[in-house]
Amino acid sequence: MDDQRSLEEQLLGDMTYDDPRKAAQPAAGGIDPRLAGASAVTLDDMTTSAPAAPKPQMRFQELTDDQVAILQQQRAAKGQPPYTPDEIAELKAEFIERQRTAAMQQAMAEQAAAQQQAAAMLLSEPEDYSQPEKKEAPKILPEVDASSLLEEPAPEPERKVVFNQEDLEAAKKQAAKRASEALTEAPAKTEEDQKRARQELQQLRAQQLADLAQKGFMVSVISTIMGVFAGVATILFSMGSYAEPDSVPGIFHFFDKFYLIAGALLILLSITIVTRVKKLKGFTTFMFVITALTVFIPGIVELLSQKRGAPGFGATAAGYVLSIVLCIAVTVNISSSDKLSAYYAQSDIMYD
Repeated sequence: MDDQRSLEEQLLGDMTYDDPRKAAQPAAGGIDPRLAGASAVTLDDMTTSAPAAPKPQMRFQELTDDQVAILQQQRAAKGQPPYTPDEIAELKAEFIERQRTAAMQQAMAEQAAAQQQAAAMLLSEPEDYSQPEKKEAPKILPEVDASSLLEEPAPEPERKVVFNQEDLEAAKKQAAKRASEALTEAPAKTEEDQKRARQELQQLRAQQLADLAQKGFMVSVISTIMGVFAGVATILFSMGSYAEPDSVPGIFHFFDKFYLIAGALLILLSITIVTRVKKLKGFTTFMFVITALTVFIPGIVELLSQKRGAPGFGATAAGYVLSIVLCIAVTVNISSSDKLSAYYAQSDIMYD
């Protein structure tokens, strides 16, 4: 009996209220018969737990297609690219996760309220109280508004870092001082190291020139072929017949002889390109330029006024055009091609 009284004191606390009915009708043994039965029940409630009722399955709302469309419209209005399928899936997962979080918070709040209510009922339970049958209240998921997802987060203000001018100048001076100290602390190269570095640099340059000269050999072959065709075309133009041979001025006969000699020289000088004769490089360039100019200026007058309408005029006109075009092409290659210049720079040839 003493154990039952001590347990009731722990559960009910220090209750100093004296009920007058206890003095009128004292129970046997000095214990209120109502509490005698209640203590056992209280022990049973504290030591044994009723089987947990099955939790109702929670169903969460999903982000609808209309809401996704609103999100896409907001992105488009702000000039941002539309959501990708992966980003839409993340939005839907975040929407469900917010509902789950809200449901957990509501469940915890309901559990705390139920515990407080049970403690209050235990302290203020009337004498004729009979505990009603517990009914599991249906779980109602909290409504989660999708507008929180539809609203784009406000952009963070741009952070501008402002440096103090004095600190900036001090940092520059410190950096320059460290760079100067690093240079002075670097070990000085010995004469042997400098010599080796110069040799390696010379070898590298020689290798680069050799590679460039190897490519220049193909340019020289092409230039030689074009030069030979330019000489043949010049000779062909000079040998073209006249429409009226008896009335041809003597100046045109002079130019025909010049074109004939120039064409032969172009053929010979073209061979010196591929054989890499350095001493004739300047003269070769000069002859191709002079031939192109003389064929173009007097030749056009001779072609149109004297040789037009003569037999074989098509071959004569073709020789005129090819002579000018090929002479200009060979001149450009000789004077401006780096590959051909590197090819001429080689000294392993007997013509140098």
